[in-house]
Amino acid sequence: MSTPPTSQQTVYWPQVKAILDSIMDRWKARWGREPLPGIHEYYWATPQQLQASVLSGHRAIEPGVPGKDTNLVRSLARGVRGTGRMPLKGPFLTQEELNAIIAWIDNGMPEAPP
Repeated sequence: MSTPPTSQQTVYWPQVKAILDSIMDRWKARWGREPLPGIHEYYWATPQQLQASVLSGHRAIEPGVPGKDTNLVRSLARGVRGTGRMPLKGPFLTQEELNAIIAWIDNGMPEAPP
């Protein structure tokens, strides 16, 4: 069993993108349809698009906010401002997947190894 990433372990954008793409693939398999744009969709092509995105009226990632407290992680872990956990009606990310996203944000959202 793999251990969850910590702030000392570096997670890069391709891993985060794969996690987010995977949860949407699982969502489509469960519900048998494409997600509704802006409601179920958790697709971003670049970390810049993700950082600039707005979820339930709030920026997904704000500078200086710890990963666990970002609207992105909150929406994936428990919901934000009265909206349910995302993607809507699941399936949902595992704690290990959430930990990888948190580690990525806390380490400055690196795109790729140097």
